[in-house]
Amino acid sequence: MTILAMAHIVPLMETSFDEFYEEIEEEARQEGAAAVSDLRAKELKYTIISSLLTRRRELHLTQSALAARSGVAQTEISRIERGRKSPTIDTYSRLAAALGLRWPLGTGPTMPRG
Repeated sequence: MTILAMAHIVPLMETSFDEFYEEIEEEARQEGAAAVSDLRAKELKYTIISSLLTRRRELHLTQSALAARSGVAQTEISRIERGRKSPTIDTYSRLAAALGLRWPLGTGPTMPRG
């Protein structure tokens, strides 16, 4: 189950999302460095997806309009936004450019958390 899919379960549980996510992080730490690394990669993926989706909505663009601007098929945009497809960096770049987004990929922590 993906992190995004698990987020939909949280309201049904008697815990906050932060507490729920802390449990996921603890499980990853217990599993080892590879699990922590995988969790961090998923965090980055869903942060980028969220940024794309949020910006598209801020601009009041449909997926079809974004497809026309970016040259990325609407069906692919849909799969990306639902977390069903991991696009290439080229696809992310085309979508970001069409939405006027820029990411400072060289910033942030230099050491992995956890």
